[in-house]
This record gives sequence, C-alpha cells and structure tokens, in this order.
Amino acid sequence: QLAAGMSHPNIVSVYDVGNEQGLHYIVMEHIRGPNLKELIRKQGPFSVDGAVFIVAQVASALDYAHQRSLVHRDIKPQNILVDREGNAKVVDFGIAKGLQDANLTEAGTGMGTVHYVSPEQARGEQATPASDLYSTGIVLYEMLTRSLPFNADTPVGVAMQHVNTPPPAPASLNPEIPKPVENIILKSIAKNPADRFPTGAALETALRHWDDRSPARTESIAYASPVRQAAQPARNRSNTSRRQPPPPQRRRPPRQQPPAPPAARQDEVGCITWLIGVALIVVVIGFLMLAFQFGPELFGAGTDTQDQAIEPTPTEEMAAVEPTPTHTPQPPTATPEPEATATSPPTPTEAPPTSTPEPEIPRVPDLRNATVEQAEASIGDTWDLNVGEEFNNDVAEGLIIRQDPSPNSPLVTGEQMTVVVSLGPEFVTIPDVRGVPLNTATSRLEGLGFSVSVAEEEDAAFAEGTVIRTEPATSAVRGSDVTVVVSTGDYVEVPDVYGESVFAAIGILEEAGIAIRNVSPQSCAFISQRLDDFDCDDFPDGGVVSTNLTPGDLVPRGTGIDIAYFDESL
Repeated sequence: QLAAGMSHPNIVSVYDVGNEQGLHYIVMEHIRGPNLKELIRKQGPFSVDGAVFIVAQVASALDYAHQRSLVHRDIKPQNILVDREGNAKVVDFGIAKGLQDANLTEAGTGMGTVHYVSPEQARGEQATPASDLYSTGIVLYEMLTRSLPFNADTPVGVAMQHVNTPPPAPASLNPEIPKPVENIILKSIAKNPADRFPTGAALETALRHWDDRSPARTESIAYASPVRQAAQPARNRSNTSRRQPPPPQRRRPPRQQPPAPPAARQDEVGCITWLIGVALIVVVIGFLMLAFQFGPELFGAGTDTQDQAIEPTPTEEMAAVEPTPTHTPQPPTATPEPEATATSPPTPTEAPPTSTPEPEIPRVPDLRNATVEQAEASIGDTWDLNVGEEFNNDVAEGLIIRQDPSPNSPLVTGEQMTVVVSLGPEFVTIPDVRGVPLNTATSRLEGLGFSVSVAEEEDAAFAEGTVIRTEPATSAVRGSDVTVVVSTGDYVEVPDVYGESVFAAIGILEEAGIAIRNVSPQSCAFISQRLDDFDCDDFPDGGVVSTNLTPGDLVPRGTGIDIAYFDESL
C-alpha cells in the first residue's frame, strides 16, 4: 500500500493491492524488458556511461522513496528492470518498510538478498536509506566488473564479509573503470553508513557529474551502449575538420585529337568528293554494260510481237471507236468455233445431285490462368463473355480460375460463356487473444476459418495455459495455419538442500526462485520418529532435514517452501 502511493518514472507503478479468498495480490505496471541481472550475465561488464546512466536512475528512484520515509531493503539487479529504451525501473517493494518499523529482526519480515545486504542489516540493525545506497553501490560494482565483492560458501559467511572484509578495488577487476567512478563505488559501499552518500540525490549528482570535462549526462541508452566510446570519434572528427585539405592533384584530361586546320579540312573534303565521283562513274558504266548485254529485257520490254499487240496504242483505240474505211481490214469476229461446244458446262439437268453439309459448332478454348483481356481477345465476337470473381489461395489475382462450358466443349456462336476470376488470397484479421485461455482462443480462430496449431513457451508474464501471442500476429490467409503460443508459466526446479545448513539452504532456494515461507527447528526425538535412519550424533546442528517440496520437481517460480532443520538444543 505504501508503494501504491508512489509515482516516479524509475519506479514500477503499483495500481492496486488486495486480498481475494485469502490470496494477497498486487497489480503492477507491465515492463517489457529484462532485469538487470540478466543483462549482466548476457553482456558482461557494462560500459562506464551505460552503468552510470542506469544506477543514477536507481538513485533518483530511491531518493524519491526515502523522502517519503520508505526504505526498499532489497535493492539488487533482479529488482531493477530495464525497458526497451534503456530506462531503469525499480520493482518489488514487497519487503519495503517505513523508517519507523524497518527493523531486520521483526517477526514476519524478510531480509534482502545476502550478496547485496548492508553491514548494518547483516548485524541485525535497523535498515535506513543508507542501507539502500549501499546495495546500490554493490549493484554498480557488479555492473562494471561482472563480479560481486563478497562471496562465501554460506549466506552467513557472505554477511560477515559485508561487516568485516574490505572489498577488492573495482579497478583491479576492470582496469577501464575511471578513478572518479571507482571512488563513487567505494564511497557507496563504505562499512560505516556515515561515510556513504547522505542521500540518493547526492549519489545521483555524483554519478551524473563524475566526468569533470562534461555536464551531467542524461541521454538515454540502449542496453549498456558505450556512450563515451561513441562520443570519442566525434571529437576526433572535429579536430580533423580543421586540417588544411591536401593540394588538389592535377588530373590529365582525356586525350583528344586536335582540330584540323582549315587547309587540311579543305583537302579532306576534296578527297571525299573525288571518291564519290569515281563511284558514280563506275555505277553508270556497269549499268550501260548490262543494258547492252540484255537489251530490252532489262527494262521489261520483250521481243515477242504478240506481247506488243496486247497493249493497243492510242491511235488503235481511236480506230476502234471511229468508223473505219471499207478497205481497212476488220478485226476477226468473236464467233465461237464449232468445237467450243464440247467444252461448255453442262446444263442444270445434267448436274449430279449434291448435299449441303451442316455448319460445324465451334469449341470453346481453354481460358484458365488467362486474364480477362486475353480471354476476350481469344474468343473475339464468337461468344459473349460473363465474368465473375472470387477469392482463391492457389490462382494469382486477376487470372481465370475456371470456365463454363469447360475447355473444348462445343458452344453455338453467339451464346454466353462464363469465367470466374481470382481475387487472390483472402486475408482475415487475427483477433488479439493474448491472455485468453487456449480453448477460447482456438474456438475464435477456427470460427474465422483458420487451422490452429499450438506451441508452448515459458513466460512468467502470462498465466499457465493462456495465450502469449499468435504467429502471424495481425492477419493471415483464410484457411491457413495460425500458431498459438501458450504459456507454461515460469517453472523452476526444486533444489535438494537436505543436510545443508539452514542459511545455505535459504540462499540456494532463493537463487533458484523458491520463496521461503516457514523455517522451523525440530528436535532429535521428533525427527527420529519421522525418519528411521536419522542419527542425531552424525547430523550437523542446523542442517535441513525436510521441506514440503520434493527435490527435482518443477514448480511455478515464487512457490513458497517450508523448511525444517535439526536443532540439537531442543
């Protein structure tokens, strides 16, 4: 409820809290992006500017919470989300307490992850804003070195190192860390709270101004992008722009023939004219030789007198019209010769009987996979063409799917034939079924004509059995396959902690994603009644004897576990 009252750009918003049938719940802002721990594991050490940019935002968020008397108490990379724009979001104020009741040893409260816990919290003292800043310094240490300053075999051993052991210098693990940034880290993780930064705002200011050569840096980054490395070439470019350009190199122009002088051009023209004259003379001589050899035939005039008589002269045409003298010989009359009757055609009574064949009915061509224009050109005026349309997944848009009558069928000229043209595949919008139960999503998609296949994926953001996404996401061809990706939840394997010290067991289980619900000591007599082979003398004091979860089982992340351990003092 305290977290629900906060509003800060670097704090995940809490919209509501409540209790439903004994189950407590929190409604929070959904952030798309990994947590900082995942980025450290995948990308290795951050660039200095990338780490400073994120941690400065965390410091700003903590300062906002501290001003409202709220201590987070569990700052760690797992509780810092990084969105797609590279902005940090502090999450999980689940164990946060007001300053008036932030005692570590209070019954029913939890302690932050031991690798990031402050020395005062490890000693059981009250958590303060300085405790959150200490944890923030550990986070910055890990981002730049990909290592934790304190490690031990047990959580208790790690806690004692926070109290007593000085951390290794960050620059000894990553020599690229500048001295000012290293000083900020060491000041943040000082053993004495009074030696740390007094407020989150002070830490934020120190981070944003660590480089004295530039003002505070607030530009956004993509996950751990090396801002400073990108800025350096810009400075180099600005320096090189002031250099004198190299002297221009002389380029040899392409070789060209020098223009000819006027006298030379006149000689050239005269030569060409002479050559043309010689060629014409040769052609004329050759033509005359052909005329001499072949005579009139070359010009289309033959030597046959009958051919000459065919074309009458103008005088002859006039003689045919005007009356001629009696002494002029008349042309022969066109009276038929007697033998011409033998070759005259027979009379109708003599013709043999004939039958008129019926006209052949034309057959329609195959118009499938043709365009309408091609079909019209093919049938011409033989038939009328009726065009219909429909969606089709197999035939390209604009091509004919089928025809009636079918190809090669007879069709009387002037009749109508029908073709159906493809509109291409029919695309249907896929509804948004994210977060919907699988059977409901399947019914909706199959109702739209899709074939549904199912794939599973682990996703903590979606409840088990609900849809994470569809592939494709927005639209698909009707009748095609749509894959529905269903969440299996976020499952983790239960580790085997039998015989481990209770502190070590708690660390192992928390690291695996199991929540510690109850921790109870048990006497030797009680354990012996339940475990036949239990030997109190050989079993270590404080060792885990049982849990309510079976090792090796897969359970949803965050499942609570009850731990029972042997206490020889009982």
